[in-house]
Amino acid sequence: MSTPVLKPLCDAKLVDIEVSVDIIMKKLSSLKEDKAAGYDNLSPRLLKVIAVEIVYPVAMIFRKSLDSGSVPRDWRTANVSLLFKKEVDIR
Repeated sequence: MSTPVLKPLCDAKLVDIEVSVDIIMKKLSSLKEDKAAGYDNLSPRLLKVIAVEIVYPVAMIFRKSLDSGSVPRDWRTANVSLLFKKEVDIR
């Protein structure tokens, strides 16, 4: 598996942010399994099951992204749904 090539969009870099396997593993372990899958269609339950296998590559991708100052295109995509709240009477 090769490291993704990320093209920098600016000269600024986020080098003071710590990215560690332990932090990522903790975050993956604390995912709520009953929540919906994200844009990538990976359910939180699946991510928890495969956490040990993906934690190191994810840490490398995060570090590479912060070092290069660019973010993978897939990470810039989101499904946003409006949730309408009950109308409030302001009379």
